[in-house]
Amino acid sequence: MKGYSTIWAASWVVATCSLAGITKSAEIDERTESTSGKNYLEMRQGDTIVRLAPWAGGNAYSFSVAGVEYFRQPETLADLPGVGYGNPVLYPTPNRVKGAKFSFDGTDIVFEPNSGQNFIHGLVNRHAWQVIEKSATVDQAVVRMLASFELGTGLEAKFPFPHRLYLTVTVSEQAVKWTYEVENVGNKPVPFGFALHPYLVYQGTRENTYLTIPAEGWMESTQQLPSGRLVPASQLPFDLPLEQAVSMQKIKLDDVFYGMVPTKPTTIEYRGTGSVLKITASAQFTHLVVWTPDRPFFGVESQTCSTDAHNLYSAGKVRESHLQVCPPGETMSGWVEYRVTP
Repeated sequence: MKGYSTIWAASWVVATCSLAGITKSAEIDERTESTSGKNYLEMRQGDTIVRLAPWAGGNAYSFSVAGVEYFRQPETLADLPGVGYGNPVLYPTPNRVKGAKFSFDGTDIVFEPNSGQNFIHGLVNRHAWQVIEKSATVDQAVVRMLASFELGTGLEAKFPFPHRLYLTVTVSEQAVKWTYEVENVGNKPVPFGFALHPYLVYQGTRENTYLTIPAEGWMESTQQLPSGRLVPASQLPFDLPLEQAVSMQKIKLDDVFYGMVPTKPTTIEYRGTGSVLKITASAQFTHLVVWTPDRPFFGVESQTCSTDAHNLYSAGKVRESHLQVCPPGETMSGWVEYRVTP
């Protein structure tokens, strides 16, 4: 990335004593990009560095280990808000909403179309999140943020289900973890989906990058909108063995897979460099969108629900959609972790 001369910084750091002397542990620095004047938080644990821009959708847009960057970077932070770089947060409607509208429990929701006639990628990827906690301990750096959908906010005006969305980013050695919490502070259920949309860059060639999709099957779709029909791995209409490593050169997809479980991480092997990126998620993340454009990056998107989940749910496809519904007075949460191994 260009322009990272820092003109202002503040640091949170914890030091611990060892037999060899003083050893620094995790750190969090507030920095400013000189070219744009935009601020970001740099979170470090050993040789693992994550850069986070709360004002730009809470995007943890840079994840590097031992000097190797795994996300697509903007030329300047002024280009960051929205979806296009780093690892945007998709909420409360991951990916597409058919016709930019849905109905839930007697409430009709209409979004402004931003992908043809559809609405895509949710409401928070341009939102300025509020940082409510920073901490650095012996083995991890933590930042907790809030996006409020409470009455009177701009977000609630577009999605009128009063609640609070918390997002905690945790950096540890060779890993970064996102934990969401949805706290329902209203008097009606909150229907939501949460997802991450990483722009993963190839390390070496596309041919030498191998992806393992540990899914139960695939969702039939038309123009990236699932019908709700679940197709098991043994009946896929294309040649893609699930739960086996396949060269990205052979994968041409913009599709939804279902049946993800925490014990089977999605694995990306960069065989040209010898590193492996494993994406593990909690049980809430049952769906995975795999997007492989003819570009120097690709997407492996962990989702708590299907694309167009709200409309599928309203059509009676509850299991297929896996829409999350948080009752009044309750909190629901889940997590996704990216970990790099040799």
